[in-house]
Amino acid sequence: MNAWHLVSDSEAFRWFAKRGPGRVVLRSRAFGRIDTRRRHALASSAVRRDPDRFAHVRTFCVFVGHNKSGTSLLGGLLDAHHAIVLADELDVLRYVEAGFAREHIFHLVARGSRSEARKGRVTARRLQPYSYRVPGQWQGDARVPIVVGDSTSGASTRRLGARPELTRRIRALMPGVDLRLIQVIRNPFDPISLMMVRGGRSFANAIDHYFAACEALARIRRAEGAALLPIRYEAFVGDPVAGLSAACAFLGVDADDDYVDACASIIRTQPDRGRELVPWTRSWIDDVERRLARFDFLEGYAYGS
Repeated sequence: MNAWHLVSDSEAFRWFAKRGPGRVVLRSRAFGRIDTRRRHALASSAVRRDPDRFAHVRTFCVFVGHNKSGTSLLGGLLDAHHAIVLADELDVLRYVEAGFAREHIFHLVARGSRSEARKGRVTARRLQPYSYRVPGQWQGDARVPIVVGDSTSGASTRRLGARPELTRRIRALMPGVDLRLIQVIRNPFDPISLMMVRGGRSFANAIDHYFAACEALARIRRAEGAALLPIRYEAFVGDPVAGLSAACAFLGVDADDDYVDACASIIRTQPDRGRELVPWTRSWIDDVERRLARFDFLEGYAYGS
């Protein structure tokens, strides 16, 4: 790991950037413009060095859904496949909006994948850090990339909810490449609770934020139809072999036994219950259960399920 990654992956820097005084600067429009130009320069340099690296890509994968629903888990496992390059927390649609060329976007994804691999694919740092590193597989690299994408879900949902024409832009930008969307779905009480614990939100704010995303997801699901694969987090961790096989088939690659077994070996088969981290009252539970009944993709979920 180089010096910059040692600094940027430290707890002190993460506090500074996400909760400390650096948060305002790093989220400002001015910094965003500077960072976009910097990333364009990095991508341009990578394209010049290796212009044919992504000549065989057939699928571009975008995750949608809610934060803290298991997308980092599935994204990390898919990135371990020898034909898949998948970043996490890249917010790839930002670069589609900014007008980046296809090859620039692919190289940024590869850069993000390598960065996550160097950091060990660690997630949930502010709770109980957990690594999604898969020994002996291809995280951060690929033999011949067939699938490229990003497992950022919350930002992608917000961008597609505000600008649904982005899917048309992606398809126009990448002729001959299939756009595939994956939605990881988790019991709503867990991501809502984790929003409160990790984001400092109130019950009302976290619940409203969650269901605003559900409205956007309902529109995305109607628009994309068979181009979107829903995966329930609880079912996936209960049977990761079936879940990974289905995801790989959806993306157009084979899932060999060694790869699937290596991925399954790192998964905790009992899903974490984030809802137990906050004091849910009966009135808040009733409010969520009433509102989730409006969305077919949340059917069957309840506080006790």
